[in-house]
Amino acid sequence: METGPVPGLTLVIDEGQDLPPELYRLCRLLGARTTVFADECQRLTDANSTLAEIAERLGRCTRLALDGNHRSTRQIASFAAHFHTGTGLPALPEREGPPPRLHRLPNGGAADLLILLAQRHPQQSIGVIVNSTDTQFSLLGSLERRAPRLKPQLYTSRARAAQGRYRKLDLGRPGIVLIHRASAKGLGFDTVVIPDTHTDGAVDPTSAALRMTYYVLATRARRELHLAYEGETEPPLCAQVGPGDLLRG
Repeated sequence: METGPVPGLTLVIDEGQDLPPELYRLCRLLGARTTVFADECQRLTDANSTLAEIAERLGRCTRLALDGNHRSTRQIASFAAHFHTGTGLPALPEREGPPPRLHRLPNGGAADLLILLAQRHPQQSIGVIVNSTDTQFSLLGSLERRAPRLKPQLYTSRARAAQGRYRKLDLGRPGIVLIHRASAKGLGFDTVVIPDTHTDGAVDPTSAALRMTYYVLATRARRELHLAYEGETEPPLCAQVGPGDLLRG
C-alpha cells in the first residue's frame, strides 16, 4: 500500500502525554501537521514526554503556548486567584461549575470523603494531592482495606517506594490517584481533593511559596475542588477566603 502526505491532517497533542512510538512513525509517514499544546506540564513518569522530546521525535511541529487557565471552571479559578502571586493574573474561564468546598474531618476521616466522591463520580478521575509520602501510603492502605473495588493508584519517586507499581500511572482510567504535591504540577483531574490543609496551619499564610503551591494545586481541578482539614480551626490560608469562593461543610 502506498502512503504519502495527507492534506489537512493535523495532530493535536498535549505535552506530558505518554505517546507510543507507533504514533510518531505514523505522523511522519502521513506527513501530519502537528500542534503541541503546553502550559506548565512536566515529566511525571519515566514514560511521559516533555515538549522538547516530542518535537525531536516528530521532526517538525508547531508549538503553541497556552496562556491563562483553560482547565478549570470559573468558580475554581476564582478561588485559586486568592493565592496567585506576582502580576498578570489570568482571566477567569467562562465554564461554570460548583464552588470549591472545605470539609472539616475527624482524625483519619479523609478516606471517608474519598470513598464518597468515588461512589458519586465513578467515571471521573479524582486526584488526591497530599503533603507527605506517609499520608499517601496511609490513605492507600485505608482505601484498599475498606473499598478494594476502587483500585486506587499511587505515584511516588521516593527510593523506598521505587517498585514499578508506584512509578507509573494510568491517567486514562477513572478513579482515585494519590500523589505528592511535588508531582502535581502539569497534571489535571476531574476532581481534586487536598485533604490535609491542616499540615500548613503553622506556615505564614502570606508566604509566596505556600500561596503559589495552593494556586497550582487548585488549578489541577477541571470540575470539582475539595479541601479538608482535621482539628478545630480552619488553616489560616483557607480562613482568608470568603464564603463566596469557598463553601464550608
